[in-house]
Amino acid sequence: MAVESPFSHPLAGSALNRHAILSLALIFFSLLALAPAVFAQREYTVIKPRARAATEKVAVTRKASQPTKGMLQVVLDPVIPGKVVVTDAKGRVLDQAEAGEDGYAVFELKRGQSYIVKASSPGYAEAKGKSPVIKATNSIRLQLKAQYAKLELPGLPTGAQILIDGKPRATAEQNLVVLDNIEPGQHTLLVRHPEYNDYQVDLGNLDAGSGVRFPPMSTILIKVAKLSFQGPPGAAILIDGALQGKINPEGAVQIDYELDQASERTISVELLGYQTWTRRETLSPGPRTINVKLDPVITSAGVSDFFDNLSLWKAPSSWKIVSDARNKKLEVRGEQLGLLSDKIYRDFDANFQLWLNDGKGATWAMRADKDGRSYYLFHLAGPNSTTHTPKKFYIYLVKDGADPVEVSTPIPVLLKFDQQGPYTITIKARGYTITQTITDLNADESDLGVWTDTTVTKDRFLYGSFGFRALAGEVFTVDDLNLEPVKQP
Repeated sequence: MAVESPFSHPLAGSALNRHAILSLALIFFSLLALAPAVFAQREYTVIKPRARAATEKVAVTRKASQPTKGMLQVVLDPVIPGKVVVTDAKGRVLDQAEAGEDGYAVFELKRGQSYIVKASSPGYAEAKGKSPVIKATNSIRLQLKAQYAKLELPGLPTGAQILIDGKPRATAEQNLVVLDNIEPGQHTLLVRHPEYNDYQVDLGNLDAGSGVRFPPMSTILIKVAKLSFQGPPGAAILIDGALQGKINPEGAVQIDYELDQASERTISVELLGYQTWTRRETLSPGPRTINVKLDPVITSAGVSDFFDNLSLWKAPSSWKIVSDARNKKLEVRGEQLGLLSDKIYRDFDANFQLWLNDGKGATWAMRADKDGRSYYLFHLAGPNSTTHTPKKFYIYLVKDGADPVEVSTPIPVLLKFDQQGPYTITIKARGYTITQTITDLNADESDLGVWTDTTVTKDRFLYGSFGFRALAGEVFTVDDLNLEPVKQP
């Protein structure tokens, strides 16, 4: 049985409803990823021993067995169990006993002498005192000073690791683990076991001498399959149709899936624009790593756009369609990226007409993800550029919405660049390699270079959409865009 999710949904149902539910659920899990770590609710009891009143007396109920002996009652303050040892003046042990939960012990000793009495209890400094000369009945009170707090964890599975403030303190070798040397102050507890959920709880501010008692941990810990998924960021993980979480921006997520024993489950991984990954797996309590590689849903049809309107685009508000005496064109301005809607390509050939309105340059993007946060970015610095070296071609990588990072030495553009345009940009994208050229009205051509992505993230940029944006405040115009996908050999 899966850990209950407020967004669990069956495999059956319309695709529209499924995607609506999935979208809401992904928002929920995104918020969880941004939230601080969540601790378990308090399920323990903090116990502080009772301090004895100054006037409190404990009656001696035992009588000496011989006339030459008397009774010595040793009373511990606070009321705690402990070990009491009686010695003579030379330190020789004469008797010892355990003070019970009522916090006292009684000894039968020879009359007419005084004795040295020592008391100890876990978490407390040893107390020492000298008894009065023993008569029929006598009493001595020993004040124990607390040094540490105590933690009791019953019902632990063998091998469970106990961590205080993230540091290992014990490993369960038997049913009960007691830690009686916890420094006073704020603490957190983490119980970790390969086959159970991680249990973490804030213990609050513990005073010296206090005790933290838990109910049997078997009532708290749950057997789980600890599943570590590695795959594309944003992908949703479903088990038997129920959403369990989504892969974080670093490409990983861990899911604790409740499971008493080994059993088969259907695991699915979904991401918009990619084919669903589905596999039947035998899961069992304990750790398991699952690597997921999603294949994009590649657009089979090409695109031709003469920019009569922006119906084919996810266009920012700064874009507009402009008219000249002959036709309409797209004027691009602003830093926001505009992309072809619902288009995903791998290898393709493309070309478009370009005018440099202010002579500052033009910028286009390739292999952009569905959110337009990660993509290749190419900037053509025009003759009037004030932010880049004029007449050079720059290549950038944009990842997860961060600022563009330059990934290649700028390439000189050999055209005269003495007019606004039009220029023809030609692009060939094959795997990790992208080849581009620029041609002017006189059919003079300049290579914009052959660039191959060799970065560690290159597999993230094998697929995506195509678009435009301004990188350096430039304004430019494009027209007659043609893009055709090329089948892989």
